[in-house]
Amino acid sequence: KMSQDESIKTAPEPEAGRAELRRAAFLQAARDVFLEYGYEAANMAEIVKRAGGSLSTLYAQFGGKKGLFEAMIDARVNDLTAQMHIELAAHAPLKEGLRRIGETFLLKQTQPESLDVFRLVVAQARKFPEAAELWSKRAPEAVRKALAEYLADRAEAGEIKISNPDLAAAVFFDLVRSRIQFRALLMPSYVPTEAEIREVVERAVKVFIGGIEAL
Repeated sequence: KMSQDESIKTAPEPEAGRAELRRAAFLQAARDVFLEYGYEAANMAEIVKRAGGSLSTLYAQFGGKKGLFEAMIDARVNDLTAQMHIELAAHAPLKEGLRRIGETFLLKQTQPESLDVFRLVVAQARKFPEAAELWSKRAPEAVRKALAEYLADRAEAGEIKISNPDLAAAVFFDLVRSRIQFRALLMPSYVPTEAEIREVVERAVKVFIGGIEAL
């Protein structure tokens, strides 16, 4: 039989779960509204209308439009870096780890929603540079740092010699994404196949580890 103390300890869990569900609903609605209206015209009341809840709860959780935009970016970063944290925790061998990281990263970067968010940031960068700066500082840098930590772990294990893991991470991502992501951004009808993604990532891993002569 559950004691009174145990009942008190477990009671907040359903409320915490509801708060997380509400937060997720706000973030999904925010993505939709930002994409539909742009950063300036995005309306907090419209986000509440789509997500449910109350305007006071939205402001309490995020503090306003900027905080909501930052949280949306951070959620995206968490999604993009999950595989990197897995490979780091497992101390995965370099080639296998980079393949999985590269394929997961490229697959997520070419999803329709990801492409639409990127297009939005670029399209609004001149008029709303603060939104573009927020994206640049909170997304690419965080993703690069996550890969740099994995590369530093592999360098410490003696698998590769790297003097600047952060720069090396940037080079790897450039090798992985430039061709396919650029094409997908320009051609909404283009959806890369799994085979294309594997081929691009395999080539990127070979060049990253062995240099251009590895091809």
